[in-house]
Amino acid sequence: MVFQGYWILTSDNRLFHFADDVTETEVELPSRPIALAMTRDGQGCLVLGSGGHIQAHGTARALGDVSALNLAAPPVDIAASPIGVGYWVVDSEGSVFSFGNAPFLEGVPQVADNSIEAVCIEPSADGRGYWIVDSRGGVYCFGSAPFFGALAGSQQLDGPRVVDFASGPENEGYRFLDSDGHVHSFGDAKDLGSPVNFGRIDAIGLISRSGGYLVADARGALTAFGDVANYGSPVGLGLGVLAVA
Repeated sequence: MVFQGYWILTSDNRLFHFADDVTETEVELPSRPIALAMTRDGQGCLVLGSGGHIQAHGTARALGDVSALNLAAPPVDIAASPIGVGYWVVDSEGSVFSFGNAPFLEGVPQVADNSIEAVCIEPSADGRGYWIVDSRGGVYCFGSAPFFGALAGSQQLDGPRVVDFASGPENEGYRFLDSDGHVHSFGDAKDLGSPVNFGRIDAIGLISRSGGYLVADARGALTAFGDVANYGSPVGLGLGVLAVA
Protein backbone atom coordinates (compact mmCIF):
# COMPACT_ATOMS: atom_id res chain seq x y z
CA MET A 1 0.00 0.00 0.00
CA VAL A 2 1.33 3.45 -0.94
CA PHE A 3 0.56 6.08 1.65
CA GLN A 4 -0.26 9.58 0.49
CA GLY A 5 0.19 12.38 2.94
CA TYR A 6 1.15 12.55 6.60
CA TRP A 7 -0.04 13.78 10.00
CA ILE A 8 1.44 16.60 12.09
CA LEU A 9 0.62 17.47 15.71
CA THR A 10 1.22 21.09 16.73
CA SER A 11 1.84 22.71 20.10
CA ASP A 12 -1.66 24.23 20.23
CA ASN A 13 -3.18 20.71 20.15
CA ARG A 14 -4.16 20.77 16.49
CA LEU A 15 -3.80 17.69 14.31
CA PHE A 16 -3.14 18.38 10.62
CA HIS A 17 -3.47 15.87 7.80
CA PHE A 18 -1.45 17.02 4.78
CA ALA A 19 -2.30 15.26 1.49
CA ASP A 20 -3.92 16.46 -1.73
CA ASP A 21 -6.19 18.37 0.64
CA VAL A 22 -5.24 19.73 4.07
CA THR A 23 -7.51 19.10 7.03
CA GLU A 24 -7.17 19.95 10.68
CA THR A 25 -8.94 18.97 13.89
CA GLU A 26 -8.64 19.74 17.57
CA VAL A 27 -7.06 17.16 19.84
CA GLU A 28 -8.99 16.88 23.10
CA LEU A 29 -7.19 14.73 25.64
CA PRO A 30 -7.06 14.93 29.45
CA SER A 31 -3.26 14.90 29.19
CA ARG A 32 -0.69 16.56 26.92
CA PRO A 33 -0.49 14.90 23.46
CA ILE A 34 2.97 13.51 22.80
CA ALA A 35 2.96 10.96 19.95
CA LEU A 36 1.12 9.89 16.78
CA ALA A 37 0.54 6.66 14.88
CA MET A 38 -0.87 6.49 11.35
CA THR A 39 -3.25 3.66 10.47
CA ARG A 40 -2.40 1.16 7.73
CA ASP A 41 -4.64 2.95 5.17
CA GLY A 42 -3.03 6.32 5.89
CA GLN A 43 -6.42 7.89 6.53
CA GLY A 44 -6.50 7.54 10.29
CA CYS A 45 -4.36 8.68 13.18
CA LEU A 46 -4.04 7.73 16.85
CA VAL A 47 -2.92 10.41 19.32
CA LEU A 48 -1.22 9.36 22.57
CA GLY A 49 -1.31 11.62 25.63
CA SER A 50 1.32 11.81 28.35
CA GLY A 51 -1.14 10.30 30.81
CA GLY A 52 -1.74 7.27 28.59
CA HIS A 53 -5.01 8.47 27.04
CA ILE A 54 -5.59 7.76 23.32
CA GLN A 55 -7.78 9.61 20.83
CA ALA A 56 -8.65 8.26 17.38
CA HIS A 57 -9.15 10.34 14.23
CA GLY A 58 -10.23 9.44 10.70
CA THR A 59 -10.37 5.68 10.15
CA ALA A 60 -8.51 4.93 13.38
CA ARG A 61 -10.30 3.13 16.22
CA ALA A 62 -9.60 3.56 19.93
CA LEU A 63 -9.44 0.09 21.49
CA GLY A 64 -8.29 1.00 24.97
CA ASP A 65 -5.46 2.89 26.64
CA VAL A 66 -3.12 2.80 29.64
CA SER A 67 -4.49 5.81 31.52
CA ALA A 68 -6.02 3.69 34.28
CA LEU A 69 -2.88 1.62 34.87
CA ASN A 70 -0.41 2.35 37.64
CA LEU A 71 2.54 2.66 35.29
CA ALA A 72 6.09 2.61 36.61
CA ALA A 73 7.15 4.90 33.76
CA PRO A 74 5.31 7.35 31.47
CA PRO A 75 4.18 6.33 27.97
CA VAL A 76 6.32 7.76 25.19
CA ASP A 77 5.18 6.32 21.84
CA ILE A 78 2.40 4.53 19.98
CA ALA A 79 2.48 2.39 16.80
CA ALA A 80 -0.42 1.06 14.74
CA SER A 81 -0.51 -2.50 13.43
CA PRO A 82 0.26 -2.61 9.67
CA ILE A 83 -2.01 -5.63 9.09
CA GLY A 84 -5.11 -5.19 11.22
CA VAL A 85 -6.92 -3.15 13.81
CA GLY A 86 -4.65 -2.74 16.79
CA TYR A 87 -1.74 -0.83 18.24
CA TRP A 88 1.09 -0.86 20.75
CA VAL A 89 2.06 1.66 23.42
CA VAL A 90 5.57 1.73 24.89
CA ASP A 91 6.67 3.49 28.07
CA SER A 92 10.03 5.08 28.78
CA GLU A 93 11.38 1.87 30.35
CA GLY A 94 10.53 -0.16 27.24
CA SER A 95 7.45 -1.95 28.59
CA VAL A 96 4.86 -2.67 25.88
CA PHE A 97 1.06 -2.65 26.05
CA SER A 98 -0.89 -4.13 23.14
CA PHE A 99 -4.47 -3.51 22.01
CA GLY A 100 -6.72 -5.06 19.38
CA ASN A 101 -4.99 -7.67 17.23
CA ALA A 102 -1.50 -6.24 17.82
CA PRO A 103 0.44 -9.13 19.41
CA PHE A 104 2.27 -8.72 22.71
CA LEU A 105 5.85 -9.97 22.34
CA GLU A 106 7.38 -8.76 25.62
CA GLY A 107 9.30 -5.58 26.23
CA VAL A 108 12.78 -4.48 27.20
CA PRO A 109 12.45 -5.24 30.96
CA GLN A 110 11.77 -8.91 30.08
CA VAL A 111 14.94 -9.32 27.99
CA ALA A 112 17.53 -6.88 29.39
CA ASP A 113 19.03 -6.21 32.81
CA ASN A 114 20.02 -2.62 32.10
CA SER A 115 17.60 0.30 32.27
CA ILE A 116 16.95 2.36 29.16
CA GLU A 117 15.18 5.51 28.03
CA ALA A 118 12.90 4.21 25.30
CA VAL A 119 11.78 6.74 22.69
CA CYS A 120 10.12 4.74 19.93
CA ILE A 121 8.31 1.54 19.01
CA GLU A 122 8.13 0.54 15.33
CA PRO A 123 6.23 -2.46 13.93
CA SER A 124 7.72 -4.90 11.44
CA ALA A 125 6.11 -4.99 8.00
CA ASP A 126 4.20 -8.22 8.67
CA GLY A 127 2.82 -7.00 12.01
CA ARG A 128 4.33 -9.97 13.86
CA GLY A 129 7.16 -8.07 15.50
CA TYR A 130 8.46 -4.70 16.58
CA TRP A 131 11.59 -2.75 17.41
CA ILE A 132 12.02 -0.69 20.56
CA VAL A 133 14.65 2.05 20.32
CA ASP A 134 16.26 4.02 23.13
CA SER A 135 17.61 7.56 23.22
CA ARG A 136 21.23 6.41 22.79
CA GLY A 137 20.49 4.37 19.67
CA GLY A 138 20.07 0.93 21.20
CA VAL A 139 17.72 -1.44 19.34
CA TYR A 140 15.69 -4.27 20.86
CA CYS A 141 14.05 -6.68 18.40
CA PHE A 142 10.95 -8.74 19.08
CA GLY A 143 9.12 -11.31 16.97
CA SER A 144 9.83 -10.98 13.25
CA ALA A 145 11.71 -7.68 13.54
CA PRO A 146 15.30 -8.30 12.32
CA PHE A 147 18.45 -6.68 13.70
CA PHE A 148 20.63 -4.63 11.31
CA GLY A 149 22.82 -2.80 13.78
CA ALA A 150 22.59 -0.04 16.35
CA LEU A 151 23.96 3.41 17.09
CA ALA A 152 24.57 2.68 20.77
CA GLY A 153 28.27 2.70 21.56
CA SER A 154 29.26 4.08 18.15
CA GLN A 155 30.89 7.40 17.37
CA GLN A 156 28.03 8.26 15.00
CA LEU A 157 25.98 9.48 17.97
CA ASP A 158 28.19 11.72 20.09
CA GLY A 159 26.08 14.21 21.98
CA PRO A 160 22.71 14.24 20.16
CA ARG A 161 19.98 11.83 21.21
CA VAL A 162 17.80 9.62 19.02
CA VAL A 163 14.34 11.15 18.56
CA ASP A 164 12.76 8.85 15.96
CA PHE A 165 13.18 5.58 14.08
CA ALA A 166 11.57 4.10 10.96
CA SER A 167 11.88 0.78 9.15
CA GLY A 168 11.79 0.07 5.43
CA PRO A 169 8.52 -1.11 3.86
CA GLU A 170 9.78 -4.70 3.52
CA ASN A 171 11.94 -4.91 6.67
CA GLU A 172 15.01 -4.40 4.49
CA GLY A 173 16.60 -2.01 6.97
CA TYR A 174 15.87 0.94 9.20
CA ARG A 175 16.85 4.52 9.96
CA PHE A 176 17.49 6.51 13.11
CA LEU A 177 16.93 10.27 13.37
CA ASP A 178 18.95 12.17 15.96
CA SER A 179 18.11 15.52 17.50
CA ASP A 180 20.62 17.41 15.31
CA GLY A 181 18.97 16.15 12.10
CA HIS A 182 21.32 13.32 11.16
CA VAL A 183 19.62 10.33 9.52
CA HIS A 184 21.55 7.09 10.17
CA SER A 185 20.71 4.18 7.84
CA PHE A 186 21.25 0.47 8.52
CA GLY A 187 20.73 -2.68 6.49
CA ASP A 188 19.58 -2.03 2.92
CA ALA A 189 17.77 1.19 3.83
CA LYS A 190 19.30 3.76 1.50
CA ASP A 191 21.06 6.80 2.89
CA LEU A 192 19.33 9.60 0.97
CA GLY A 193 20.69 12.51 2.96
CA SER A 194 20.12 14.50 6.14
CA PRO A 195 18.99 18.07 6.84
CA VAL A 196 22.10 18.55 8.96
CA ASN A 197 23.98 18.84 5.64
CA PHE A 198 22.37 22.28 5.38
CA GLY A 199 22.89 23.20 9.05
CA ARG A 200 21.86 21.75 12.38
CA ILE A 201 18.17 21.68 13.22
CA ASP A 202 16.03 20.73 16.20
CA ALA A 203 14.75 17.51 14.62
CA ILE A 204 11.66 15.85 16.10
CA GLY A 205 10.34 13.30 13.61
CA LEU A 206 10.96 11.04 10.61
CA ILE A 207 8.18 10.37 8.09
CA SER A 208 9.14 7.25 6.13
CA ARG A 209 7.53 6.22 2.85
CA SER A 210 8.44 3.64 0.18
CA GLY A 211 10.36 6.10 -2.00
CA GLY A 212 12.12 8.13 0.67
CA TYR A 213 11.53 10.11 3.83
CA LEU A 214 10.86 13.54 5.27
CA VAL A 215 12.50 15.01 8.36
CA ALA A 216 10.48 17.37 10.53
CA ASP A 217 11.93 19.97 12.87
CA ALA A 218 10.37 21.61 15.92
CA ARG A 219 9.30 24.67 13.88
CA GLY A 220 7.30 22.50 11.50
CA ALA A 221 9.65 22.65 8.52
CA LEU A 222 9.92 19.46 6.45
CA THR A 223 12.92 18.41 4.37
CA ALA A 224 12.26 15.68 1.78
CA PHE A 225 14.78 13.09 0.61
CA GLY A 226 14.25 10.62 -2.23
CA ASP A 227 11.02 10.16 -4.16
CA VAL A 228 8.55 11.39 -1.55
CA ALA A 229 6.04 14.21 -1.77
CA ASN A 230 6.11 17.25 0.49
CA TYR A 231 2.46 18.33 0.80
CA GLY A 232 3.23 21.26 3.07
CA SER A 233 3.55 21.94 6.77
CA PRO A 234 2.50 24.39 9.49
CA VAL A 235 5.93 26.08 9.46
CA GLY A 236 4.53 29.55 8.76
CA LEU A 237 1.98 29.50 11.55
CA GLY A 238 4.41 30.19 14.37
CA LEU A 239 3.59 26.91 16.11
CA GLY A 240 5.82 24.25 17.55
CA VAL A 241 5.51 20.70 16.24
CA LEU A 242 5.29 17.87 18.77
CA ALA A 243 5.03 14.76 16.59
CA VAL A 244 4.58 13.48 13.02
CA ALA A 245 3.39 10.25 11.40
